[in-house]
Amino acid sequence: MISTKLGTLLKKNTKSKQWWLKVAVALVLSNAFFFLLFSGTPQTLEAKIPTGWVEVQLSAALLTPFEHGKRILVVQRLRRKKLEGIMHTPKSEGTETFTVLVREEEAEALFRYQDWEVLPFLKNLTFASKPKGENHEIRY
Repeated sequence: MISTKLGTLLKKNTKSKQWWLKVAVALVLSNAFFFLLFSGTPQTLEAKIPTGWVEVQLSAALLTPFEHGKRILVVQRLRRKKLEGIMHTPKSEGTETFTVLVREEEAEALFRYQDWEVLPFLKNLTFASKPKGENHEIRY
């Protein structure tokens, strides 16, 4: 008896079942939308490696600030080698190595030579010619 009176008294202030159903559906859909929008973790985005590129852990002198995805130039001055790469992960806590992405064809040079340096990407980097004038001697 009280419930019937309550229903009739509050009929002006209560909403219909359809209105509550619409609010519930809107709440569920908005939560699903925001979950899909913000649920991706940066680790899954970092794991994607372009085709034809490989990850290489490198111990080298870092002569540029570290920024993930930054184009770099890996240089070996004595052998006059330069490789284009992309910064991938920062230095490991226990070691002095970091990971770079390089083209698969050029990666073998990183293992063959030592004393690499990491520079910001320079499109027209050329090495200075070695002088063979006064400093060059031939001894018999």
